[in-house]
Amino acid sequence: MNVGSITTKGQITIPKEIRTSLDLKEGDRVIFVIEDGQATIRKASREKISEVLRKQKPWKEHSIRFQKRMRKEW
Repeated sequence: MNVGSITTKGQITIPKEIRTSLDLKEGDRVIFVIEDGQATIRKASREKISEVLRKQKPWKEHSIRFQKRMRKEW
């Protein structure tokens, strides 16, 4: 089990073991997926956000705002 921390700005420190396992490097993008009250993290590929979202399972109603925010940030 690994534990990260959240800063006052909402930034998350990803533990080294997780970064190594996912081959995450500085500047890489990650995707957070919330499902059944749990979040998972994946390394984002270089695919367009529309392709990534198309592969996702249907999201609950409250996540539409999240999807719009992700598209804007992407």
